[in-house]
Amino acid sequence: MSKPEFIRANWDWDKDYPMCQVVKCGDFLFLTGQVAFDLNGEIVGRNDMKAQARQIFSNMQHVLSRVGCDLSSVVRLTNYFATPMTDINVTKQYWEVRREFFGDHKPASTGMQVAALMIPEMLLEVDAIAYAPTSKS
Repeated sequence: MSKPEFIRANWDWDKDYPMCQVVKCGDFLFLTGQVAFDLNGEIVGRNDMKAQARQIFSNMQHVLSRVGCDLSSVVRLTNYFATPMTDINVTKQYWEVRREFFGDHKPASTGMQVAALMIPEMLLEVDAIAYAPTSKS
C-alpha cells in the first residue's frame, strides 16, 4: 500500500489550520469535518440549518473534486449537530438539504448532538469517508 496523501482544498482561510481537508489512503478518502465556511472563512447561515447544510455539502463537493470525485463516492457520513435534536424540524431541514445534494445515494450515516462546535454560530459539522478506486492525486 502506498503512503497516505494529504490534500488541501486551496482555501485561503485554512492555510494556517493544522489539518488537510482530505487524506487519500489507497482507495479510500477521509474528509475532515466540513463546516459552513465560505471561501473567505466566514460562517454562512447563522442560525439557519438549511443554509449551513448547503454550504457544508458544497464544501464537500469541492474537496472531493480535488481528487476527481463527487458525492456519489461517499460511503459514510458522521453528522455532529450543535442544536437540540429533540426538535424534529432541525433534522428534517438537514435531511431535505442532504437529499438535494445526494438524491437517491444513501451513504451509511450517524447523527449525534454535541454540546458545541468550535464556533458558537456553527449548527452542524459533517465528516465523510469515500470509496474512490479511480480517484486521482
